[in-house]
Amino acid sequence: MNKKLEQMKDDYMKINASEELKARVEETMRTHKSKQNAISRKTAGLAACVAVLLIVSLNVSQSLAVTMADMPGMSGIVRVLTFGRYAVEDKGFHADIVTPRIEGLLDKELEDKLNKDFKEYADSVIAAFEKDVKELKEEFPDSEVHYGIDSGYEIRTDNDKILAIDVYLVNTVGSSSTTHKFYTIDKASGKLITLKSLFKEDADYVSVLNRYLIDEMKRQNDAGLNMFWVDDPDMESFESIREDQNFFINQDGQLVICFDKYEIAPGASGSPEFIIPEEVIQEIRK
Repeated sequence: MNKKLEQMKDDYMKINASEELKARVEETMRTHKSKQNAISRKTAGLAACVAVLLIVSLNVSQSLAVTMADMPGMSGIVRVLTFGRYAVEDKGFHADIVTPRIEGLLDKELEDKLNKDFKEYADSVIAAFEKDVKELKEEFPDSEVHYGIDSGYEIRTDNDKILAIDVYLVNTVGSSSTTHKFYTIDKASGKLITLKSLFKEDADYVSVLNRYLIDEMKRQNDAGLNMFWVDDPDMESFESIREDQNFFINQDGQLVICFDKYEIAPGASGSPEFIIPEEVIQEIRK
């Protein structure tokens, strides 16, 4: 049973958005690769198999919505709110999948793209969960299987300039794995910010960031603060950020480079984040 559950756990970590959406907003919509989870499409028909199901089509209560006052360049109030929620508690099976929705962006085409991506991603997670529950019940009818999925969103930055949203997926089978997709929006323009767009044209920002990250990983390792996989003969050591590297801009305007759980370090390190000092990138930043 454990082998079956671990395979399903890996499958969830490989879920990504449709190829059409991936192409349209490829700068921020790609689901990344990790050391233990290579990207692949998981498609499955929805299966009716769970006893307890709650779907809320739209909830705009104050407790679930993050509301901001009018901002320059914005069309009225910009809100990130809960569009849908799928919740399951069935013996050892658990799912809590929340779909965010953005309202009030000046760029309505971008708003539609983001909302469609949010919904497609949640639908793919739900479909995979229902398929796996059905298979597990058929394969282990007399056993109680403990299998959980949690997906939702967190507002990481909300100030006069930046709105940053972290859409996460936690898969629990004994231990847990976590993946993230970050969306960082420039409030003045209503546009998505890409990592490349933060730097001057032709700037070798990848090399600059890599040098800092590797040095910082080694520093923390030497200080006994962490166990990053860098210059590690037993692991595939970190060498470079990806083209679609996860990042966001924090409340203080600093660049934060983000990694998933198990991507560059053991699970005890969680999902590592590195705040890049301004002096490291000031010569190449726009």
